[in-house]
Amino acid sequence: MSASSEHHRVVIIGAGPGGLCTAIKLIESGIEDFVILERAAGPGGTWEHNRYPGAACDVQSHLYSFSFEQKKDWSTPFATQPEILEYFHQVVATYGLEPFLRLNTAVRGAYWDDECLFWRVVTEEGDEFEADIVVSALGMFAEPSWPDIPGLDSFGGTVFHTARWKRDHDLTGETVAIIGTAASAVQSIPEIAPQVSQLHVFQRTAQWVLPKQETSFSEERLQELQDDPIAASARSRSSHRARCRRFSPAWFPG
Repeated sequence: MSASSEHHRVVIIGAGPGGLCTAIKLIESGIEDFVILERAAGPGGTWEHNRYPGAACDVQSHLYSFSFEQKKDWSTPFATQPEILEYFHQVVATYGLEPFLRLNTAVRGAYWDDECLFWRVVTEEGDEFEADIVVSALGMFAEPSWPDIPGLDSFGGTVFHTARWKRDHDLTGETVAIIGTAASAVQSIPEIAPQVSQLHVFQRTAQWVLPKQETSFSEERLQELQDDPIAASARSRSSHRARCRRFSPAWFPG
């Protein structure tokens, strides 16, 4: 396949929340000469890549949607990965972003052409996108972080990152080691612990974990949140206040 080139006013790199929001606001501003380059097979960013058991948002659901496209029928106070990904797919459909998406298109690099006075964005396939403006919406979890452990590359067992979970690998009865105790570990460990024969968890520093109220909303409560325009907004405000208190120095010892 020969390399191709096309020019757009704006090139957005990444189809996660930031990239999708940028695209929507461009359309609202009357700018439709843009393209979204996404290396994954679908939009959603971190919620497309992270599909480990128990994957969920640690921000309360009613805070986790665009202000201009609020989702009022989250099933739980802390939404899980499938529901969040479904929301972003719905956003893509609602705002007609499909024609602007270039999926399975990984960006290799970008540089400013001083002579032509525009950006040249080059993909892994060698295709080139010229742009007056480049918006990077890569996010902070675009690349998994691997530990530098001698012998890891020659380990005879199965190795994978939570961000690239091998869903077809059965952990039943296996001895499993998890390195790290951040959010992905906190969510996945309780899910796989009953399944494996042994589970070893390695942490460098202590992780502070607070109880999470994760009872699903009742049918009555869901109906109230959808019917009452004030109810969902009130829950968003209370979720924001709770999150601010969560990070207050009073929560931490010393």
